[in-house]
Amino acid sequence: MRLSVTYNVSRIPVAYRFVVLSLIKEALNQADPGYYHTLYVENEGKMKPFCTAVYLKDFTYQQDEIHLTSLTINIASADMTFMLHLFNGLQRLTSYTTLYGVWERAHIQMLQETEIHSDQVHFSTLSPILIEDKQGQPLHPDQVEYATEFGYYAALRIRELTGREPYRPILIQPLTMKRVVIKETNSTFRRSNTETKKLHFTAYRGQFVLQGHPADLQFLYQSGVGKRASQSFGMLEYIREG
Repeated sequence: MRLSVTYNVSRIPVAYRFVVLSLIKEALNQADPGYYHTLYVENEGKMKPFCTAVYLKDFTYQQDEIHLTSLTINIASADMTFMLHLFNGLQRLTSYTTLYGVWERAHIQMLQETEIHSDQVHFSTLSPILIEDKQGQPLHPDQVEYATEFGYYAALRIRELTGREPYRPILIQPLTMKRVVIKETNSTFRRSNTETKKLHFTAYRGQFVLQGHPADLQFLYQSGVGKRASQSFGMLEYIREG
């Protein structure tokens, strides 16, 4: 399932992804505090069953701020329970107060989703894909290790969120991928780092081909790929099969 929610907003921080995540968490808590507690307290540190992508309208950068007219958050998940709670919570959350002002909800809608039947699918990124090695260093799609680590994170995501192993290995063939550096921050990082206040992530956006079992590809299309999918990384758009 997929949905989008748009907010009228005049300014946000450059490091806005954790603000978006906070809004999603608040919506879940509004809908069902028990479900929120299970997902974010009892299962703290575990993968979350959704991915997001954010679109900014009429935006300009002003130092550490972005000035804009609105933002749209796209959210996808294979978990129907999660999406039901999220949709209900977002409907209740007509406004959301941040340090940079109030976000006023403009509209919310369900989006169409493609059903995958093939074992080879062309995708593009709606939010950049973050793939790092075991030392936390970013990998470029042209590096040999990129495909290995991509397959590892894909299998891990399927395993943790479904409780089963992938039916087949997930293989990636990058086509046109461009580098993007993301700046982020949160309160925990700011408290532990006095010299720098921002995290930097090197991710990649563009088009690529995935090969695997159709059920696994469907799940990744709905749930996201790579690291930090719930923090506006790794959301996919279907292009075509074959």
